[in-house]
Amino acid sequence: MRLSGKGVGLAVALALSASILTVGCTKYASPDDLKRLDEAQKAAIAAEKELDQLNKERADLERQVAKKQSEVDAAQAELDQLKTK
Repeated sequence: MRLSGKGVGLAVALALSASILTVGCTKYASPDDLKRLDEAQKAAIAAEKELDQLNKERADLERQVAKKQSEVDAAQAELDQLKTK
């Protein structure tokens, strides 16, 4: 399942909200809560990096497809020209 930028942000917001709700009535976060928040933040950062990498890869593949399509179009035009002779 791929998450968009908004999806990643929503997932992080939900994770942080859930961890805040589990804290209870204390004024300070427990070490476990801080650890979970840190892990959630690291996971969000990793997901954003992966999303950026996948977006770059997609853009590169789209450029390759466009290049190949132009080659196909040129070959088809040449074929059509040869058929008319």
